[in-house]
Amino acid sequence: MGNVDDVKRKIYVYLLTSNEPKSVREIAEALNMAPSSIHYHLKKMVEDGIVKKASRGYTINKLVSIEGYIIIHRKILPRLFIYSLFFLGLTIGSIIEIVLDKNFNIDRLLLLISSISAFTLLLYESINAWRKL
Repeated sequence: MGNVDDVKRKIYVYLLTSNEPKSVREIAEALNMAPSSIHYHLKKMVEDGIVKKASRGYTINKLVSIEGYIIIHRKILPRLFIYSLFFLGLTIGSIIEIVLDKNFNIDRLLLLISSISAFTLLLYESINAWRKL
């Protein structure tokens, strides 16, 4: 099993992306962990004010930043994903410019290759970051 911060992060992400309160057992089953371990970490998270215990389970009490990620409407996105979208836009813009101008030169080719490469690498790293959640 990972370190304490990994367990807390997994619990936090699970609760953040859930639309309703979750019991210790539900969290333990979803994360494939022992209920006693989940209960211990939840207790610490309640003490820290991150999670609150409701009548039907546990919910997020306050948003906490996760290094390398942004949170938008209870969705967690790797920052690298946002950067990959920038390079996707640059790639699409380059393709449109090439098609409309019907003028293809080495500068446009280099821009296209570099923007496609950046998009691909950043998207790949984003997928790896999502898997680590």
